[in-house]
Amino acid sequence: MNFMAFEYWTDDWREGSLMPNDEGLRQCKCGRFLLIKNLVEVDTAEISDLPRMDHVADEDLDECIDNADSQELEIAARLSLWRYLNHPYRERYRQHRDAEEAATKAAWEAANPDPRNWWGKLSGRKAPIYSRPQNSPFTCPSLEPSPEQLHYMQRLPAMLISDAATSGYGHRLELAELYREQSRFDDAKQMIRSIDERELDVTCKLISHLIKERQSAPTCYRM
Repeated sequence: MNFMAFEYWTDDWREGSLMPNDEGLRQCKCGRFLLIKNLVEVDTAEISDLPRMDHVADEDLDECIDNADSQELEIAARLSLWRYLNHPYRERYRQHRDAEEAATKAAWEAANPDPRNWWGKLSGRKAPIYSRPQNSPFTCPSLEPSPEQLHYMQRLPAMLISDAATSGYGHRLELAELYREQSRFDDAKQMIRSIDERELDVTCKLISHLIKERQSAPTCYRM
């Protein structure tokens, strides 16, 4: 599978991803919600007039949660809704980062003016090339979760812990991020510590750093 994307986020959202971010949620034409991984292939055909199942729209995730016929399906919908409710923050984050980077570049250009005269330009001399200074600021806006976001973030950890006890899948990274976004840093730190060192990937290490810095906002990074 190709997981390349334009942006990677600590809540596991991938912007511009070649793979879906929908936890495998689908909705049948009959209205029932289901997970792709639970479908059973009974036969194949080159041509079929059966309707295709739709991806679950973001605005239908509440309905999916209310009508989920299994904990597994409800968890998938709640994970998708958690990331969806973080989308407005992502836009604020991008605007903030763009503005800060523009200010950093403008300050660098003011400190490094083009020294070439007209003859220097005509003869092909190179102008100073911008390179982001190592000590330049890198900040992000604070996360101010709405009551709706807090409601879903507070409900989801208990469900993930319950699912881990039955499915064997730990959900530890999701739990660490959920706790962090609620500013439950001690719980987040404990969850990170429970992850095997061999499983500490880029996302996990970044979340661990943000916990130490006591930062609660989802953060974007690139592979």
